[in-house]
Amino acid sequence: MSIEGRIAVDVSFADSATSDGVQSLKKITLTDTTSYTSGKVAIVTGTCGTALIAAASVAPSTYRDASGSIVSFTAVTRAAFSATPAARALQEGSAEDAPRLFSAGGSVAVSDMDPEEDNQSDWFVQTTAGTASYTLVLYGT
Repeated sequence: MSIEGRIAVDVSFADSATSDGVQSLKKITLTDTTSYTSGKVAIVTGTCGTALIAAASVAPSTYRDASGSIVSFTAVTRAAFSATPAARALQEGSAEDAPRLFSAGGSVAVSDMDPEEDNQSDWFVQTTAGTASYTLVLYGT
C-alpha cells in the first residue's frame, strides 16, 4: 500500500494605516507545506459531547486503509483536527499543560507531536458545550 498526501498551512495578514498623511503597512506571512509519500494515515469522523470519548486507537487503530488492513502506528508525528461547532482533541495521558488541538466553526488545527512524548497513546475528543461533529487525521509511522 502507498500513500500520497500533504498538510499545508498558510497564514497571511496585512495591516495598513494612515497617520498624518503617511501610509504604513505591516505584513506577516507564515507558510508550510509538507508532502508525504510514505508513512501511515488514519481518518476518524464522528460526533462528541462534553464527556471525553475515545476517538482513535493508535496501535492498532480501528481505521482500515485502502487495502482493508488495520492501520497500526509506531508513533503519530502530526495530527489535524476540525470540529463544528467546537471541540478539542487530545492524547490519552496528556498532561494538563500538554498541547491540545482545538477547532471551532470547522477551522483546522494542525500540530506536530512532541517526539519526547508518548505518541502511541489513544486519542480522545470532547466539546466544551453541547455536541459537535469532528474529523481527526493522524499521520505517522
